[in-house]
Amino acid sequence: MRRLVLTLAMAAAALTVTAAQQGRGRATAPPPPASSPTPRLVVLIAIDQFRANYIERYQSQWTKGLHRLVTTGAFYPLAAYPYAVTKTCAGHSTISTGTFPWTHGMIDNAWYDRGQRKSVTCTEDPTVNAIAFGGQGGGTEKHSGRMQMVPAFADELRLQAVRPPRIVSMSLKARSAIGLGGHGGPQTMVFWQEEAGTWETSTAYASSPWPEVDAYIKSHPIAAARGSKWTRLKPESAYFGGDKAPGEPAAGHEFPYTIDGQAATGENSFMGRWQRSPLSDAYLNGLAMTLADKLQLGQQPTGTDMLAVGYTALDLVCHQFGPFSHEVQDLLMRLDEELGLLFAQLDKAVGAGRYVVALSADHGVAPLPEQAAAAGFDAGRTSTAAIRKVLQSELVAMFGEGTHLASVTNPYIVFAPGIADRIRAMPDARRRIEAAMRTLNGMSKFYWSEDIASSAATDDDLLRMLRRSYYPGRGGDFAYLLKPYWLAQATGTTHGSPYDYDRRVPVILMGAGIRGGQFLTAATPADIAPTLALLTGITLSRVEGRVLVDALQR
Repeated sequence: MRRLVLTLAMAAAALTVTAAQQGRGRATAPPPPASSPTPRLVVLIAIDQFRANYIERYQSQWTKGLHRLVTTGAFYPLAAYPYAVTKTCAGHSTISTGTFPWTHGMIDNAWYDRGQRKSVTCTEDPTVNAIAFGGQGGGTEKHSGRMQMVPAFADELRLQAVRPPRIVSMSLKARSAIGLGGHGGPQTMVFWQEEAGTWETSTAYASSPWPEVDAYIKSHPIAAARGSKWTRLKPESAYFGGDKAPGEPAAGHEFPYTIDGQAATGENSFMGRWQRSPLSDAYLNGLAMTLADKLQLGQQPTGTDMLAVGYTALDLVCHQFGPFSHEVQDLLMRLDEELGLLFAQLDKAVGAGRYVVALSADHGVAPLPEQAAAAGFDAGRTSTAAIRKVLQSELVAMFGEGTHLASVTNPYIVFAPGIADRIRAMPDARRRIEAAMRTLNGMSKFYWSEDIASSAATDDDLLRMLRRSYYPGRGGDFAYLLKPYWLAQATGTTHGSPYDYDRRVPVILMGAGIRGGQFLTAATPADIAPTLALLTGITLSRVEGRVLVDALQR
């Protein structure tokens, strides 16, 4: 037995050394001072739509912040969400709470509210009012974290910290900033940008504009970028693959891009093009660095502050161009530089060993179906309009004329009031509905709400993942899953499936209390909050993730 124990110990030591040194090259980060017992600052970074394999595919193009994270941090390349509906709101809330959608309730970016008989977004709140920054007009969107049913790490930090912390959470998207920043409270700044460009918060978080944010917005008008160019950061030969691959937007969408536009809103407006470029990440990063400096985040001798940033541009660009495009590669190169600037400032102001960084993503993304099909995969497109048409036709055949559908999204169908009960009562109704759906290309499997809501044992992995995405009153009556590499939209790409390309995302920790290395163990973004809680000496009310103990300094 002693020989076996000794052998296992030696093997474990060898694996640890191998994981820490396996050919990735260690970054030249500043040597950290002796780490504080508790991090003075938590930096929570979510990069919207950051696929896990971007690191394996593109890390040779990085030299600054992303490079430092991957090569000096604790990196979990096998991390994945264990649920089916991989969307922005669900992912950010999972990162911040340490729980899954069946617990925190943020099952999707929007869902059908049966009481109101309409679709609602995950953060909308008619009881609050918008507060705009920078003297801007507008400020009409009303958001809060009221539908996030579990306190976020930021909420627990504010409750339990030895000193009232300063907490800042920001993103272009309300669901990202709120998902990371939680429900709000004293010394907590949570804010976002409306589609039309107005930066705002709501009365859930403030009673008036915060002077520090207000001053930055006024002194850095986005309109000054009108007419600027987005060009490649490096020579074209430094990018992998072709620039105009199948499925990418038609002619006119190529480098260099002019950040301009005549439409009032939308992707072809000036603001839409600015948001879908590295300029929006750079603006957000500059704002984060300014607030870290003005609020002296992490610079107090006791306690822990928090800075959360949801970088959004990657999601907006990749939806159009796909994960293998030159546009995505260039944006990541530039985000690498921006994160390098942020970490350099924090090294100087806080200390390289006195803050901890956690990086992940809300979801991955599918390749463009045209590219998958060209590579020989069964891939293609359908649409929610086609699904609605087929379902409505079959329901009329069964029940007569009338409105039988309340909502059709991906992956949920909500029937009009009373129709679900009629389907349950009618022999063979479910088989007929499923048969009608199978006339559409790309259909894979179907599930009914009773099976999804059930706790009965199952060997169906897809059903188990759908259950983790289900919250009572917010799911559909019927769920359909498309085959891998099939999308329910006419152009571009998206996410939201239970397949690995959507579920696998990076989980990386770096800094105070963390030892570097690559850890080939199972992990999920829900592990981030409990790990940060242990490092900062607080507890969480609900935990479904685990503490990543192998990443901690002993």
